[in-house]
Amino acid sequence: MKTFDANILETLNKECNGDGVHYIGLGAYDFQMSFGNLDRIRTMEKAVFSMSGRRYSWMKSPSNIPFGLLIEQVPNHFELPNLLVLRMCFKSGDFVEFHTAESAYESVVIDLGVRDGVHVIEVF
Repeated sequence: MKTFDANILETLNKECNGDGVHYIGLGAYDFQMSFGNLDRIRTMEKAVFSMSGRRYSWMKSPSNIPFGLLIEQVPNHFELPNLLVLRMCFKSGDFVEFHTAESAYESVVIDLGVRDGVHVIEVF
């Protein structure tokens, strides 16, 4: 799929409106979360977390990572450490990194919901 770019960064930064994370989902093959009007960000590749000063990594399996610490955290902005990593930064200083890979399969799906009568989904 494609790498992250400035366009998705601009789109996601507009979603940072003071609303906190209201949903966390964890499956055997995916991790996803939602906040504000953003339906979800879902990764099937890898997610890296920095929470309360500790780092965690998730890759396609159940985990004992304390995901509950993300509930009600307020996204402050998004940034691109590199073209394969999208970082969601929280007001607390914590962050979540969504990793993609250049392959034939999707790694990250960003569901922006319905915009101007069209359901918008970005796939990386």
